[in-house]
Amino acid sequence: MKRLSLLVLVVVSVSCGPTLAPIPEPTITLAAGTGAIAASISNVKVGKGFVYCALFNSSTGFPGASPIKGGSTKASPDAATVTCRYDSLPGGDYAISIFQDENGDGVLDTNAFGAPTEGYGASQNAIPGTSAPTFDANKVTVVEGQELAVSMQLH
Repeated sequence: MKRLSLLVLVVVSVSCGPTLAPIPEPTITLAAGTGAIAASISNVKVGKGFVYCALFNSSTGFPGASPIKGGSTKASPDAATVTCRYDSLPGGDYAISIFQDENGDGVLDTNAFGAPTEGYGASQNAIPGTSAPTFDANKVTVVEGQELAVSMQLH
């Protein structure tokens, strides 16, 4: 539950400033598949709080909390690069949003203008300068029976 609350704050903080939205429960159960995504995340600040990843199969809620059961994960920042994995995925389009909770307060911190002051990103590294990333600009395609390697950067 805490992972979901942290990720929902990404979209709220990036697009709306400090106003908080209710935290949704994951509602989508994906059919078992044979595809996988290994998301390698660089620019991690070692020892500065967990990196949270959220998986999406549509634009609904992106880049906030994942609506997919099991779609939210976290990685320990033990190195400058960490990996979030998603296995047993059916083929299709997906996007991943990420952020590093550098000070461990459970929130993506922002400045007075609402711009993030902690690392954040998305699966294709398509990060607009004045708004939140979009699903369409960051989607990747998973093929049944293959593992997709995605390289992401915290901004």
